[in-house]
Parts: sequence; C-alpha cells; structure tokens
Amino acid sequence: MTPEALDGPEFPPALGPYSPAVKAGPLVFVSAQAGVDPVTDQVPPGEFEAECRQAFTNVTRALRAADSDLCRVVKMTILYVDTADLPIINKVYAEAFPIDPPARTAAVVRLAGGRRIAVDAIAMALS
Repeated sequence: MTPEALDGPEFPPALGPYSPAVKAGPLVFVSAQAGVDPVTDQVPPGEFEAECRQAFTNVTRALRAADSDLCRVVKMTILYVDTADLPIINKVYAEAFPIDPPARTAAVVRLAGGRRIAVDAIAMALS
C-alpha cells in the first residue's frame, strides 16, 4: 500500500509543506482545514459561525476528493481560538453528525494566519 497525497483547487492553499489530505489504504487523513474559501483564501464575511461552517465544508470537499464523506468519519480534531466559540462549534458539529457522531478532540490553540478554527478528520474510504 502506497499512500496517495491529494491536492487541488478544492483545498485552500496550505500554510506549510504538507498534503491537504492523504489516502492510505482504507483510510483518509485530512489535514486541518481552516474556515477560508479555497478560491480566495479569505475568511467568509460574517460572524464566527460562517468561518466554522466553511471549515466543515472544506473537510467535506477534501473527503470527497479522497473518495469518502462525512458519514465515514471516525475521528475529528477541532482547533479553535476562543473558548466562547464552543457552543457554535457544537451546533455545527451536531448538524454535520446528527446520528452517531465520530470521536472528537477539541482544543483551544493559537492558529496561523489569523484563522479562528481548523478542523481535521480521519475517515474510511469508500473504495
């Protein structure tokens, strides 16, 4: 089994030397996806919730590019800047995973580029 690094226009530009996603056998590893538009590399206008939703959209796009989807996620890590944003994160997470949500780690950190949230995932590939 040779890991397959994935990259393309569906991913926001990386802030460092890493692959946005890697498919390795039956697993997909999605690097932390910030809440920025992949075309403009800008945070969507509005409150934190728009940035949070964009981060989940970016993870969804990455999973699709790797032949997977949110239903096949087994573990997520959510990195965020402000503890006051946790209720919004929980709301968006519950909408993304209304039944049997995957395991999750959430941690308050300082993120590069002024981002307020980044979300990564480990999922099973469809094929």
